[in-house]
Amino acid sequence: MSAKLYYYQATGRGHAIRLALAASNIEFEDVYATFPPSEEQKAAWRKIGGNSTTNVPMLQMPDGTVYTQSQAVMRAVGRMGGLMPADDASLYRTDKLMCDADDLRSASYKCFKFWGAPQSACDEFIATVLPNHLGNLERQLKEPGTKYFVGDSLTLADLACYDAVVNFGSNRHPPALDTFPELKAWKERVEAHEGINKYLASDAYADMMKFGPETLGK
Repeated sequence: MSAKLYYYQATGRGHAIRLALAASNIEFEDVYATFPPSEEQKAAWRKIGGNSTTNVPMLQMPDGTVYTQSQAVMRAVGRMGGLMPADDASLYRTDKLMCDADDLRSASYKCFKFWGAPQSACDEFIATVLPNHLGNLERQLKEPGTKYFVGDSLTLADLACYDAVVNFGSNRHPPALDTFPELKAWKERVEAHEGINKYLASDAYADMMKFGPETLGK
């Protein structure tokens, strides 16, 4: 019996959780909803998750335990999969980088052409907003001189940053990493991880809606 991840058939805010599950070797199945969700779907989520507000992305484990709120779900999976560091300094660094990743994700969501953003906002994202966020992340990647953001093994910080850098950055603007060689090499290391590599080669990922250049009017 596998875990169930309730979300849409798209990368969005559920994808970092999928990556964490894959890296943790936790078997899971996606339970997709239509977008926008029907009232019946929202009622079903409320019944499972308990929140009167937002419940998805929502993770239900085989024993019935339910986790909601994307950042809390990520951390829960990270603890299950040994993706959280042990010492306080590294835990702070992980939390801080997860916040940096969410800053990039939030900035990216502000400039989706098909959700009504003006072309000027999309162009500014390409020219200044995205490079600023990528530069901030590359700076932090280089500081400790390690293979990953927090040490020489994959952690939750890498998965949160990978989701933001790729799904909300370079997938939308493919040349984005050309001027950030350290991030580009790190991206390849993350994708070479056995669990991540297997997931990215899966039919589930292939069939998922991804944010491409068209979201920036390109």
